Amino acid sequence: MKRFLTLSFISLFLTLPAFAQDDAIPVPEDVTEEQPFVPVVDSDPAPAPQSDAAPALPETEANAPDGGALPASDPSQMALKDLEEGDKEVAQKEEEARLAKEKEQAELEAKKNQVPKIEILKLIKSGGELMWIIGALSVLGLMFALERFIALRRGAIMPRRLFKQMTPYLEPSKFSPMAIWAICEKYRSPAGRIIQAALLKIGRPLPEIVAAVESAKQDEATNMYRNVRWLTLVSSLAPLLGLLGTVWGMIQAFYITANLEIGANRAEQLSSGIYVALVTTAAGLAVAIPAAFIAHMFEGRILKAFHKLDSKLLPLYDILEKQEGKPRITLAQYQAKK
Repeated sequence: MKRFLTLSFISLFLTLPAFAQDDAIPVPEDVTEEQPFVPVVDSDPAPAPQSDAAPALPETEANAPDGGALPASDPSQMALKDLEEGDKEVAQKEEEARLAKEKEQAELEAKKNQVPKIEILKLIKSGGELMWIIGALSVLGLMFALERFIALRRGAIMPRRLFKQMTPYLEPSKFSPMAIWAICEKYRSPAGRIIQAALLKIGRPLPEIVAAVESAKQDEATNMYRNVRWLTLVSSLAPLLGLLGTVWGMIQAFYITANLEIGANRAEQLSSGIYVALVTTAAGLAVAIPAAFIAHMFEGRILKAFHKLDSKLLPLYDILEKQEGKPRITLAQYQAKK
């Protein structure tokens, strides 16, 4: 190590004279020893003396000599305009970037706050096999509802022409059981069949006639309620099937959740299974509620029709009461007069 340092110092001393010769100021050959030494100075001209006058300003639109207009060939003005245009473009781009960023953030917030839509068809398919049974019940209920809507029209239960044509024959001087029977045969309806049951009791006491009318009314009510009962059955059976499907779906959801692998998202699996299981209950209620409403509406229509029929039969009761003790007219006699 000492030897290396010694060699380094020796090489440094040897190179010092060379550096001194390179840094020496050159002296011209024609300068003798008697001439004084003149140092070399820079060839740049001396700065101009400062004066008390204000420094000259660059020409702008404010101090231009021709009322604010500068010549188009002024390089400084052209550079200033280019600089201003460049600043405007940069500011415009920054504003556009800011607006785009705000729009993107607003879209992201809207997506976060947006609730996913429920796909009805997808839920129906995921409801299981019981959804097919509930769907069949809905079709069955719709068919019976349409059939009862046509059958329980007011014109089908109590035709207006029936009572309009029968009214003249209810006067004591014009009473004709055969004519009334023919009118009932022409306008076949529940009201017509009830009137015919009363005509078969001509000559009998009034309580017996009323009993025959009530029996005929009961038979007609049974026929009218026949398909309404199917609607009542649909309204009762559909929610029970929906509840059964929900219970079975809950059992499956808890079973699958209990047998998931370690680390799996059990909460998500359980929640998805529960909401799918509830589909059958919703479907059952969706079928049962309209069916119950329609069945109740038809029951009210039947009761209202029979109340109106009772009021229409009062004049007939008066005439038949006066016929007590007279010979009865059998069904064969009525049919023979057709």
